[in-house]
Amino acid sequence: MNRDFEIRQLLRAYRSGILSESAFEDEITRIEHESAEPGPVAPSFEALGRVYRSEREAVVDFLDKLHATQMDSAVGFAKWSSVCRTRGLRTGLMMVAERKAYHARVLERRAHELGAELRSISTDQGSKLVELLANREISELEKLLALTALIQEPQAAVAPIMTFASALNSDVETKQALRLLAEDELSSATWLHDVCRALSTNQVPSQESQPGKLERSSEDL
Repeated sequence: MNRDFEIRQLLRAYRSGILSESAFEDEITRIEHESAEPGPVAPSFEALGRVYRSEREAVVDFLDKLHATQMDSAVGFAKWSSVCRTRGLRTGLMMVAERKAYHARVLERRAHELGAELRSISTDQGSKLVELLANREISELEKLLALTALIQEPQAAVAPIMTFASALNSDVETKQALRLLAEDELSSATWLHDVCRALSTNQVPSQESQPGKLERSSEDL
């Protein structure tokens, strides 16, 4: 692409508010590097074991993947809440689903501000998660055990998000959004572990066979 034309396009995106100041500066820096150095451009940003041509490229890639997982989780928890029969759990599931959904909206909006489109779709793991959580024949405890096995340690689960956010230098908007998102994720994961321990301690074998015991255990959540 012609250098002058690309700069004009960036200026237009920046002036219209599509591109933030930090993202605009990143792109100008990239163009300058490409113009000054013959041959392939050396990677200029590293995060989570990968190297990228620019910080913006890394951000868009990270937002793309995170958006897909948040959307899968939002759908899964919403469907679980609709079939949940445990008092004290259903409202929590609805809140987690709402968190995941608004995370997805924020990520999509941020990508648009950077002049990018999110393209990741539901993964096989995400589809299986939705199928599991939506299944009314699977007990609440079994679902919780599956989730806590997947998220064995809440702090470790959010570590990649925090690590990536910490690595960002110029994109302050994304940095702060990811920090807050990670706090939400930590809260949700910790709550799921707490509920799982509460139900496991009460040893509820079936929601259908012993409704009296189920109600007592759910009051302890």
